[in-house]
Formats: sequence, C-alpha cells, structure tokens
Amino acid sequence: MTRRRITTLAGLAVVGTLALYDIALGDHKGLVGLFAARGTLEPAHIHDHSSHFKLKAGQPIDVAIVGAQLHADGQTGWHTHPADSIVSVQAGAPELIMQTTRRGRCVERTFEAGEAFVHPAGPHNFRNSSPDKPLNFGVAYFVPVGATLLTPAPAPEACP
Repeated sequence: MTRRRITTLAGLAVVGTLALYDIALGDHKGLVGLFAARGTLEPAHIHDHSSHFKLKAGQPIDVAIVGAQLHADGQTGWHTHPADSIVSVQAGAPELIMQTTRRGRCVERTFEAGEAFVHPAGPHNFRNSSPDKPLNFGVAYFVPVGATLLTPAPAPEACP
C-alpha cells in the first residue's frame, strides 16, 4: 500500500470517527464535540521513572483524544466505551458528576476543575453541575484499532 493511500485512509478514518462521535452524541442533552484526533500507535512502551508512570501497548492500538463540552445542566446520556479511558476536567470549569454502577448500586462521583481521573468502559453518564456555565473536558482513549469510541446504552436499573 502506498504512503499516499495510507494517508488518505487515515484521513478518512479521522473524519469518520468525528462523524460517528457526533452521531453518537447527537441524542444527548447538551453535549457538543469540540475536537477529535485519532491515530494508530504501533507497539510502544512508556516508562517515566520519576512519576512511576507506565503505559505499554503490546500490539497496535488506536489513541483518540476528544474534547467535549457539556452545556449548563447538560449530560452525556448513558453510554459505554470499548476500554477504560482518562478524563481531564478543564481548569475553571464547573464540577463534573459521573454516574455509574458498582456492585449493583448507583454511584455518583464529583470531579473538580483541573482534576483528571480514569473513567470506566461500562455504562456511565456525565452531568454538568452548573445551571448556567458550560463544562469543558477532554478524554484520552486507548482502544483496539478501528473500535467505536462511544456506544449509547440504557440507564442501569440501579440508577434513576
């Protein structure tokens, strides 16, 4: 396969990812995709001794970085991902509320502006805590090559 064809296919994959992400988000109340970038990472190993951080990919994976905004009182709606991911709440933003289930019970966690956390692949819903201020956040996904990033899901019975 030529380099030009690979570049064209990669470009189409990014455009398709953006379109699918917007379609998946289209039914949610107040969630807007701000940007998305996605690329395939060949097997790699990152190990930062000073922070004790390790990341290892033994086979090719897709890395997707997505920026999103929840309008005032907005929510993502219940959804899943193919793997756990990392979320960072933008500095100066309202609190982000995450609903999920643990051991059959509905659990709510609140994350402050400037805070980052690992969020689960399983069913969850993000809500903006502010009645009048938008909330911006970013998500870093590490998923199988070609995987759909977001799949709408029904609310678990334990969560209202």
